[in-house]
Amino acid sequence: MTGEPGLQPDVSMQNFRRMLIVFLVVISGAVLLVTGWVVLNTWERMVNETQNDARNLSQSVARQSEDSFLQVELTLQELRDRITLVGLDTERQNNLRNLLIERKSSLPQLNGLFIYDSKGNWVITSQGPLRQQYNNSDRAYFRYHQQNPGDGVHISEVIRSRTNGDLVIPISMRLNNLDGSFRGVLLGTLRIDYFRQIFGYYNLGDRGLIALLSNEGNVLFARPFPDSTINHNISRSLLFTELLKTAPNGTATYKAALDGIERIFGYASLKRYPLVVAVGYDHNALLHAWFADLLVYLVMCALLLLIIFALGYFLLRNLSQNIRSQAELSRIRDQLTAMNRTLQTLALVDSLTGLANRRQFDLYLDRCLERASKLRKPLALLMIDVDSFKRFNDTYGHLAGDECLKRVGDALLHISHRSDDMIARFGGEEFAVILPGSNQEGALRFAESALAGIAALAIPHENSDHPAKIVTVSIGLHVMERGVAADPRQTLIGQADKALYQAKTMGKNRVEVV
Repeated sequence: MTGEPGLQPDVSMQNFRRMLIVFLVVISGAVLLVTGWVVLNTWERMVNETQNDARNLSQSVARQSEDSFLQVELTLQELRDRITLVGLDTERQNNLRNLLIERKSSLPQLNGLFIYDSKGNWVITSQGPLRQQYNNSDRAYFRYHQQNPGDGVHISEVIRSRTNGDLVIPISMRLNNLDGSFRGVLLGTLRIDYFRQIFGYYNLGDRGLIALLSNEGNVLFARPFPDSTINHNISRSLLFTELLKTAPNGTATYKAALDGIERIFGYASLKRYPLVVAVGYDHNALLHAWFADLLVYLVMCALLLLIIFALGYFLLRNLSQNIRSQAELSRIRDQLTAMNRTLQTLALVDSLTGLANRRQFDLYLDRCLERASKLRKPLALLMIDVDSFKRFNDTYGHLAGDECLKRVGDALLHISHRSDDMIARFGGEEFAVILPGSNQEGALRFAESALAGIAALAIPHENSDHPAKIVTVSIGLHVMERGVAADPRQTLIGQADKALYQAKTMGKNRVEVV
């Protein structure tokens, strides 16, 4: 019995050691479980981010490619209208030749513009006066228009130009006589080197892929493959056998038909033309990057486990110090929790549209006003309101209303603007655009592009005042010149809001400047 008081500390220490071992085992298991979860979550997040990048890039390249083709189509339409009006008489040919030369010089994607008669003979080209007579009646596009009376644009497979030997994509239209009989062909040729240059701007890694394809599976151009792949048909690829039949754009992971390499693809169909853009990121390169990040993380986890065991050892030697450390950790945890809540409260992004929210708008406007005052530069503000939006919600429901606001915000975001311009959701169905340093002319260009871009969405709105029964917007614009008012914020917002009210009262779907 005399030894029991002396044994009590040993028993307590043994109990504490057992508790410490259990604690270390539990913590180690938790670290391993968290590590496994983080590893899987990191991979899923990396794949999702890559899919989003591929989807967004494919849509961006598709829009850029469509613009390039559309410019040529409009040029051909203009030439056809002029030829229909004035004819191809010898005395008219010089004027037409000069027009072809002028149009070619203004469009960098063009290799040349050509006019052929009904037998395929060259009549006029953008190369200047004909030094040698050529005949293109053997070309596929010429035979197509001979056999098809339609007046639409036709895109053929890639050919080599007979003028300079370059690879080109033919875009052609049929010319008709007054009685509808075949008169000849109008041709514009797009340089493959133009797409080579444009696609070369994007960094997709060593084995990343960007391809422009026809809906029939013919390769018009694919980077980084050699020109020998051009006109290669890959219609048996998963892209054409399944994906495009399901949706005109999207993402998928599969092996590329050109080289058998597995990639994460984003694809997008051109709305106006029978073409598809595919963008692919190398799956193995993504795995290597993931493994590299994973290795660093595992080393950090091992170090963390060592630290935990070291802390356990020191805890055994100095319990009181550990208690103080735990209290300090709890305090730091509470501080981090409070900081996270503060950061969430100060979030500056609108959750619906992804644009800047009202708080970010207010902060940025104050900065822009201060800068405009110091530098004596103008500052433009656009207030944009969706017309008859309450009626839209009443007709289609709030979920459709939210989708409408998302599409309007996305359309505004894709209008060409500078990096220091801000597009924000001001509140409800109202948006605001801050254009630092922009004069009235530049701001009007943005506003008119916004009107056209949102109207081009053609969002149905059966209760709209617009004749086409689509969603439109009204825009109020005010530019604060070098002189700054006594209350610049109130003046700028008030004047832009006043202009918006005028646009609403004067018929909507318009821009008003105050």
